[in-house]
Amino acid sequence: MPATALTIRELRRNRLFTTSGVVIEWYDFMVYGLLATTIQQVFFPTDDAAVGLILTFATFAVGYLARPIGGLVIGRLGDTRGRKFALVLSTALMLVPLLVTTLLPTYDQIGILAPILLAVMRLLQGFSVGGEYSGALTALSESAGQTGRGRSVSLGLATAMGGNLLASLVVFGTTALWGQQALVEGTWRVPYAIGFVLAVVAVIMLRKMRETASFEEVAESGDTGTPVRYLLRAYPGATFLMLALATWSGVTVYTLISWMPSYLETVVGITDARADLVSALVSVVYIAVVVPVAVLGDRRGRRPLMIGTVLAYVVLSIPAILLLNSGIIAGVLLAIVVLSVLQTFVDSTTTTEMTQLVPTKIRYTGIALTYSIGMILGSFTPALEETLLGSTGSLLVPAVVLIGISLLLIPVIISFPRQVRRAQAEDQRDFVG
Repeated sequence: MPATALTIRELRRNRLFTTSGVVIEWYDFMVYGLLATTIQQVFFPTDDAAVGLILTFATFAVGYLARPIGGLVIGRLGDTRGRKFALVLSTALMLVPLLVTTLLPTYDQIGILAPILLAVMRLLQGFSVGGEYSGALTALSESAGQTGRGRSVSLGLATAMGGNLLASLVVFGTTALWGQQALVEGTWRVPYAIGFVLAVVAVIMLRKMRETASFEEVAESGDTGTPVRYLLRAYPGATFLMLALATWSGVTVYTLISWMPSYLETVVGITDARADLVSALVSVVYIAVVVPVAVLGDRRGRRPLMIGTVLAYVVLSIPAILLLNSGIIAGVLLAIVVLSVLQTFVDSTTTTEMTQLVPTKIRYTGIALTYSIGMILGSFTPALEETLLGSTGSLLVPAVVLIGISLLLIPVIISFPRQVRRAQAEDQRDFVG
């Protein structure tokens, strides 16, 4: 029986429900990063603050190790049990680390058990996130049809950055209200408590989500049983292309949101408060621009936009990095805006194309697995850039990294239309069958 078509109002509600879990994922991600120095003092007290901070970020990184596992497990459920089932499950799982972290005793209270439990919570958070964001993008893509796919997917991207912005505002408000010292004394728990409440709301909203028509049609055919095996056996080329696209996004976004703020603070000499505002500015620019860019991609084609983005990185990366190093506020702001806008072109095109490279019956699994691995690879970018900066002494290292990874994507950009047509042809056979 054909799936019942949703009305325009129902589609809008469904998109709102679908993106609710994305807010929590990126909120939690940013809160941990913004509270890193406080968490170091509370859970990793040591005479060497640098060592404590390394341990703090190492604990943060363990969550990334669990992402591909979560992507495989939850992605498979998304392709066999449905997008709604997987999204509700992954968001509900995020309730546990948010609640436990809110109530977790400190190192002074329970000793070494405190950082161990914190690491376990980061693992669980990473596992759940491994299937949540990719599932939201999958559902948003499938709810759009062919004409507005980019616009629909970009709502998930804007919501993700909205979670970052919300975290920045909550941490800033907590600090402004009680002071920096109060964070160490216990107010660091407030952002996590707020995150838990938001996650409860997100689960309630996701339970009201309607299943996508694409999944229901494929489920009618009964061919949804072995998504991982089928993905790797039948679509190895498409899997590689998805991984390449995710890695491009990972390298550029971590340069923007991880490397740049810390570099401005530690090397250029931007104050802590202004460095925090950098993250907020990136979020605001991204949210304002990503949907119009995606609409442009729907109308003009995403491949021309991707080629234009590669050329823009080649032309603008070096001037942007030079402006960052100038220390002049106007120049720094201009560089931030330029790099943020370029990021919207990368994300709106790559994520939308990833949702089309494999057929519906393995789409959730494919995106979850490749996106998780791509983000892990991208997360090493700030460390790589800092290492190369130290060894070469060249301030242009980040620009070279951005240019290099963009140029490597040219063969991918050229080849992916053929894989998209193949996936669409299989969907047609499944729907007819």
